[in-house]
Amino acid sequence: MAEGNLLALKTPSRSSDTRRLAVAVRAVTDRVPLSRDTVVKWTIIVAMVAADAVLSATLGLDISLQDVVRPLIFIAMLSLPAIYYYRRGEPKFVLCLTTLVLTIAFLPPFTFLMYATATFGRPLVDGALAGFDQWCGVSVPDIREWTHARPALRLILELAYGTLLFQLPLIVIVLGLLGDRRRLEAFVLQDMFAALFTLLVFAVVPAAGPFTHYGYSPSVEQARYLDHFHGLRSGERRTVSLREAEGLVTCPSFHTAEALLMAWAFRRHRVLFALFGSLNLLVALSTMTTGWHYFADVLAGLAVGLLAVAVVHWATPWLHPSRPLETA
Repeated sequence: MAEGNLLALKTPSRSSDTRRLAVAVRAVTDRVPLSRDTVVKWTIIVAMVAADAVLSATLGLDISLQDVVRPLIFIAMLSLPAIYYYRRGEPKFVLCLTTLVLTIAFLPPFTFLMYATATFGRPLVDGALAGFDQWCGVSVPDIREWTHARPALRLILELAYGTLLFQLPLIVIVLGLLGDRRRLEAFVLQDMFAALFTLLVFAVVPAAGPFTHYGYSPSVEQARYLDHFHGLRSGERRTVSLREAEGLVTCPSFHTAEALLMAWAFRRHRVLFALFGSLNLLVALSTMTTGWHYFADVLAGLAVGLLAVAVVHWATPWLHPSRPLETA
């Protein structure tokens, strides 16, 4: 009997092991709390993945396994150093890396969702957009022609138009290294909402773009976009390649919405605000000088950007209950 009691003392029960494990997990989660902001962002991503799965099965759209695996590899490559810097107590590096993970995780499901939305085949509204431009006294063909007559200005604006993909990680890194968690988290959430708002409008009122309506020769990129856009609408294209994906939304102009958000992210940093504000003003102007967008698209993109700022500002007290509401 004594030997049995001694054995019981030496061998911990399963219930005690479970309690220890629960205490250990609780200790970790207390050290690395998930904010509501982070939960909302990952919820958006998971919801998009679920929507993509449903649309893929319903519409018969395919995506290669390689396109799925590649983002996961990048996420793993960024997550490992994030864990390393977290253990070293380097919060700025952790902020940069975890935010980059979020942006990489968002882009693939959003791209697939955009391609799926293009298959809905709603009537194009290019005529109405061109009519609105005319009513405002704005002519995209005249703007394009005027810019093409000035090669140096044309080159500057074309280069500006292509900077958004480079600006996105740069803004994450700069704000992260500055330790400006508040504005970085707000910028990423604003960007997600702006992308989704843009997609909602695209689903209802799609447009092909000024180069189709006015009949001027599209650039190489615009011709590739038209091939994807009309191929999806006609049913000829049923494969989505993330490596070859094009932006399919012309109205609203997401370039304009994101240009606004990228400048707004640095409003508390005067020098950076001047730099990014000037660059993104060129981005907004280039939407018409390159012939990608109607003036109506630009106004709609501006409205989308402002709406995203307003929604995140309104939600901030709930997203970050421990932080005071920002007044400007």
